Amino acid sequence: MLRILIILTLTILFKTHLCSQPFVDPIQVRYMNAFRSNNSETTPFTHLWAGSDFPIKLKNNTYLLLSPSYEQWHIESANNQTNYPTVQSLSLPIGLILPLEQSKWSLSFIPIVRWNGEKLFSKNTFQYGGVAFTTFAKKQNQKFRLGIYANKEFFGWFIIPLLGTDWRIDDTNYIFGLLPGRLTYEHKWNTKLYSGATFRAPMNSYRLSNDKYIRLDDNQISVYLDYYPAKHLCITLEPGFGAFRKIRTGIANYSGYTSEIDWGDGPFIKLSAAYRIRL
Repeated sequence: MLRILIILTLTILFKTHLCSQPFVDPIQVRYMNAFRSNNSETTPFTHLWAGSDFPIKLKNNTYLLLSPSYEQWHIESANNQTNYPTVQSLSLPIGLILPLEQSKWSLSFIPIVRWNGEKLFSKNTFQYGGVAFTTFAKKQNQKFRLGIYANKEFFGWFIIPLLGTDWRIDDTNYIFGLLPGRLTYEHKWNTKLYSGATFRAPMNSYRLSNDKYIRLDDNQISVYLDYYPAKHLCITLEPGFGAFRKIRTGIANYSGYTSEIDWGDGPFIKLSAAYRIRL
C-alpha cells in the first residue's frame, strides 16, 4: 500500500510542477538546539518539529495539499528571572492549487487552523488564518510568487505580504521559498549529497494557562548539508545563527504587551531526518 501511495504521489508531482521546492517530504522530523553565546542575556532553547506533505489530485488540474505539523518550544530561563512554560502547536494547513487554463498563472489558497498553547485543545488555544498567493511561470523552470499571509494571533490579526520564487537556475543550483517565512538556496554535488543556505523567520503566539500569551520571534540564517544514505532517506545537518529574537507576553485580546525582552542572538544547530521524494 505504501509503495502504491509513493508512486501516485510521484505521478502527481511530476505532472503538476507546482510545488515551491524541488522535493516533497511525506514525513520529516527536525530537532533544533539553540546555545548560549557570549551574550549573558541569551536564552537557550530547544525546538522540535514534525510534519508531512500529501498532494492529492482532485479534477481538471486542481490539487489539494495536506501539510499537518506539530512543534514544541522549550525555553530555558538561563540568567533571566522569568520562567517560561513549554508551549506546543498543532497546525493543519489545507492547500488548494488552481492553475488558470491557457495561462502562465496559477492561484493557491491555504486555509490554516492551529492549536497553540501549553496544552493542545485546551480552552482558547484555537487560531485560524491562511495564505493566498499567485504564481507566474515566466519559464517552466522559473516561477515567481506574490501573496499575503494572515493569522488571528492572540495579540490580534497578523497580516504580512509574501514574495517568493521557485527557480531552477541550472541542473545543480536551485532557489526556492516564500519570504518572509523561508528562502533556500540548494546546490547538488551528486545524487547523495546536497548543500546550501536557508533563511527562516518563525513567529507565533501561544496561549498560557494564566490567560496570558507568549509571542516568539526569531530570524534564522543557516547553512546545511543533506546526505542520502538511501534513495528516499535524507539526513540533514544545519548549523546557523539566530538574530533579532524577541519574547513578548501579553493578555489575550488586549492591545500592547505586558513584557518584551531580547531573546538574545546566538548560534544553533539542527538535525533532521525525512522520507524525501526528489522531483
